[in-house]
Amino acid sequence: MAYSSSAARRAAYLFLTLCCGVLLAFVGFRVYDIYGPSKISVGGIPYGLPAGSTVARGDTPDLTADVAKVPVQVQTELRRATELARSGSYQAAYDIYDGVIVLYPDLLPALLGQINTLFEMGSLTENQQDRLSLLIGKLQARLPGSGVATYVESRKIYQAGNASAALELARVASERAPALYQTRLWYGKLLMDNGRFLQAANEFKTVVSLSGGDVPAAYENLAELYHRSGQLDSCAAVVEYALSQYPVNVKLLLLQGYMDEYQGHFDAAEKIYQRILAFMPDYAPAREAVSTLGEKSPPGPGNGVVLSPQDRAQTALDILEPMVDKYPENLPLKEALGRAYLKGRQFDLARKQFQEIQKIDPEYPDIQQRIQESNITRPAPINKNDGLTANLNRAVDSLRETMAPSAVHDFSTMLGHYVVRYGATPKEFFKKYSIGNFRPVAKNVWQESFFIAPYMHTYTVVFDSLNHFREVHVVVYDSSSSSNHFGIAPEIYTRLLKQNSRISGIGNSTGETDCGDGLIIDAAVWETQDNFEMLARVVGKPAEVRMVRFDKSALPPGLKLCDYTKYLNEF
Repeated sequence: MAYSSSAARRAAYLFLTLCCGVLLAFVGFRVYDIYGPSKISVGGIPYGLPAGSTVARGDTPDLTADVAKVPVQVQTELRRATELARSGSYQAAYDIYDGVIVLYPDLLPALLGQINTLFEMGSLTENQQDRLSLLIGKLQARLPGSGVATYVESRKIYQAGNASAALELARVASERAPALYQTRLWYGKLLMDNGRFLQAANEFKTVVSLSGGDVPAAYENLAELYHRSGQLDSCAAVVEYALSQYPVNVKLLLLQGYMDEYQGHFDAAEKIYQRILAFMPDYAPAREAVSTLGEKSPPGPGNGVVLSPQDRAQTALDILEPMVDKYPENLPLKEALGRAYLKGRQFDLARKQFQEIQKIDPEYPDIQQRIQESNITRPAPINKNDGLTANLNRAVDSLRETMAPSAVHDFSTMLGHYVVRYGATPKEFFKKYSIGNFRPVAKNVWQESFFIAPYMHTYTVVFDSLNHFREVHVVVYDSSSSSNHFGIAPEIYTRLLKQNSRISGIGNSTGETDCGDGLIIDAAVWETQDNFEMLARVVGKPAEVRMVRFDKSALPPGLKLCDYTKYLNEF
């Protein structure tokens, strides 16, 4: 009995000790969680970190709190500068940051924003280089030894040509300020350039999470990483998602073109490259992509050799050509040879094979379609010095210069081309575009107006009864236009038609159409699977041009040209 009582006491003491140990561990964990290094919990953003992941703050400065200390107008300017920089409009962003720093010389978000913009601009003037050195010195003096100061030093050293030291400093900066997405993005770029794809991918995913998916460069770099490493399925998936958020991002569009080209979809790839050149005529990668269409080899995993579509077509030609020579009456063989010529972009030879098939058997299946496909001709690269093209480019450059003073829209967002998907909520819409520029004019209807001499622009954004983005109405009035040239297309219509053609591609002209009661309209129409646009002028109103952009699924079926006048005149 005594032995049994002693064993019971020892068991009770052991149980009590375990309970106390668990309690102390829990208390210690809570104390560390509350008073230890602070952390940021991130949500489940697509292609970011897993939901619930945490990132330590380190010495990351609270830029949001700094922005909140300045007036609302300045906050709006900072947000606009950030959006311009993210879209690649570095000079415009630089000018805005410069103006803010004049008023608030110690405002950290403006200092860091202008430094980042200068680094991204690449080629700097002597004055800009001096300005960069001054800003770097000021920031490093304010935050000596911090992650932000180390990050800026890394970029400075990289600019001087020392990539290895820049990589090491970027690593230190990301450890000291792990919640500063600019630091993680820069570190990821350097890791990717060094072939350390796994680490780089984690950095880019962290940027996606820290920014809430609002930094397109994170998706650009993640997609480029997958492209370089030969993970083309992953690249295509990232590009598809990111383009749904940033549909005119040229780097993502270029990768989409590559994906199409690797699969032999040359026409689709070419349309994408031409779309890029429509709103960025000087974008060298797109121009090169057009000139090398069909010649690119997809990157292979582990630096493996992968044949380009043109090389694969040549392999097929080496097999089929001697067989067709031997059996010239075998029509399926001739068709296969013609298809191989198509894949190799040898349209004349393809057309010859298909026409020979048609001559032998006019009822051969789909032969007319094959001949039509072979009638495609590859356009020559754009030459700025060629007559009409040069004139168009000069007109566009003139437009850009005219629009430059506007603080509301850049070239690609004029005429109501808001980069927001149809069906978006007001919250999503005004996340991209400042609600301060708009005023409510009716239920679910918002309007903004601005003047760029000599044109007055009024854009009306309409949400449906479920509060989903559905349409845009545009009115542009020329304050300098006279009213003595009835029946003649005025300069405002011609200029805006060229401008929209640069954004949406070449539209279909309707010519002058009599809609009754003396109403004659001249219009151009752009139509895709999900979008409908019409730009129109009314004969007799030379100073005014109107435009509508619709979610095509929201339009009633069977509309005729004149039926759109009620939409054109709705606002």
